[in-house]
Amino acid sequence: MSTALKNEIKKLARESVREALQEELTLLRILHLPLVSKKEQQNINKLYKAPSRRAVRSVYVRA
Repeated sequence: MSTALKNEIKKLARESVREALQEELTLLRILHLPLVSKKEQQNINKLYKAPSRRAVRSVYVRA
């Protein structure tokens, strides 16, 4: 086998393993997301409204 062919096989194997691991990690992340009911989500939206677009001003006080 030539070195170019070996390198190509290694590259393909690496890509395949990387893709498989990415899929598995994505599934694990989805499984660990907390489930929120519609009522809970409405309560969250009511309590923590969208952030204002107003610029924040910081004031520093010398001690």
